[in-house]
This record gives sequence, C-alpha cells and structure tokens, in this order.
Amino acid sequence: MALNRFAEARTLVDEARARELDSIGLRRAAYTLAFLDNDSSAMARELKAARGTTTEMWTSSWEARTSLFAGRFEAAHELFQRSVQDALRDNFRELGAQWTMEDAEAHAIAGQCAEARREAAAGIELSRDNFTLERAARTLALCDAGNQASALAHELASRFSNAALTTRIQLPVTDAVLALRRGESARALESLDAVAPYDHAPSSEFWPTYLRGLAYLQLKDGHAAGVQFEDILSHRGEAPTSPLYPLAHLGAARAAALTGNVSQARMSYERLFSLWNGADSTLQPLKEARFEYARLQ
Repeated sequence: MALNRFAEARTLVDEARARELDSIGLRRAAYTLAFLDNDSSAMARELKAARGTTTEMWTSSWEARTSLFAGRFEAAHELFQRSVQDALRDNFRELGAQWTMEDAEAHAIAGQCAEARREAAAGIELSRDNFTLERAARTLALCDAGNQASALAHELASRFSNAALTTRIQLPVTDAVLALRRGESARALESLDAVAPYDHAPSSEFWPTYLRGLAYLQLKDGHAAGVQFEDILSHRGEAPTSPLYPLAHLGAARAAALTGNVSQARMSYERLFSLWNGADSTLQPLKEARFEYARLQ
C-alpha cells in the first residue's frame, strides 16, 4: 500500500481471507483500501464485521482518521474519544494515550489549540511512551507551546536514544516545527535535511515533506514549495488517511499562486474543496482556502 500498489494490496487481502486468515492489521488494510476506492459500502461492511470481535475497539479510530481526511474534525474528535473510552475500559492505557494524542494533533492542525493543549496534557497523563510523547511534542510545537515541546523532546532524546525512528524522524520534525513557528525557515530546512532519507517512510506520515513545503512558502519560493507538496500528492499510500494529504493541495495552491500560475492554483484549491466537500464549515484552513481562492486574479 505504501508504494501506491493498491491493486496488489487488494489481491493480498483477498488471498489472506480465502485462507481464512484474520487479524487487526488485515481488517484495517481492507477498510483503508475501501476508503481509497471511495467505497462507503465496503467500509461499512468492514466495520460491521468487526463488531463483537476483539477488533471492535480499534474501529472508531479508523473512522476518526477517515473523517479527518474529509475535513470532518468534529466527528473525528467524537470518534477518537470513543476509542479512548473503549481502550481505558479494557485497561489499554497506552492505546488510550495514543488515540488521545492523535485527537490533540488534529486539533493543532486545525488551529484549535486550546483543545489540543488540553488533550495533549490528558494523553501524557495516561502514558509517556515514545509514540505519545512524539505526537505531544509536535502538537505543542504547532500550538506555540515551545518550552513544553522542547522539554518533551529532551525527554524523548534521553529515554529513547536508541529508537531510530524517534531520533532520526520525530525529533528533527519537532525541531523544524518549532523553527517554523519562530519564522526561522532556513533553520527548519536545516533540521529536516537529516530526515530526507526517511521522507517516504510510512512513520513519517508526510510531516518532513509537508514542513519543508511550509518553510519554502515562508521563504516565498513557490517552485521549491510546489515540489514538496506534489511529492506528498504522488505518494498517497504512505499515509492514506493523513489530513496532510488534502492540506498538501492547499500548499500546492499557495505555491502555484506565488509563481503566478493562477490556473494551477485554482485547480489545486478546487481539489481541496472536492476532498473537503462535507468538511466542518468552521474549519480554519478551509475558510482560509476559500478566501484565497476568491482573491485569485
């Protein structure tokens, strides 16, 4: 799936099921492939099949992620909270923390920082595993809580110094977010240089490339920014439900506008509007996109 070879992935899922194999990963893959096909009926079948099984606890988080992709952040919040409650009911505190932090990060992406900070604190209270701390640091950095984000990054570097994905991806990404929030675009790009070999690792979830695109936008380099956002758009399978994918259309639109390519900018805005056709009307990135689209000459 990460290689955009979706037909092959579907074949493998079908073969596994023909052999009566079953797992959380297999069900999640089937649900995600149905989402990529825009097949709501198949998605509903996968969710129905999971009810009453050990997989059911996970399904709300699957739905939450596809809701985020579609710009339905309010619905995603409710679904993430349902997942957290299910996890805590069965004493899976680490999972509860991780889903709380995904919810917090979504709020940060949407610019809803009061909610993001509150949920980040709640997630850390549940667990201080590396996944939770990584996402908490990024969330707090996005919301200008730089001191807290730096403290969590220091804790990660100290406690998980041998965790390759933490040290080689997540910590430089948080550093880049902090630099961007300070307006230090060149510093952000420097932090991301070391992450380049891992840009297409699924665990990167588009963040290094997306932040690089934002840094070039800050520098008013539309051509360089466009390259980064288009790189995300050509690798959908790496993070099929990431909200950064639709936001990459917004980034591409802004990059095209900087270069004076109005027709390309208009098309990129319209692709975002298509993906977010049912999005929350109050979603800040969507409101900004509509305003910018209306001003295109």
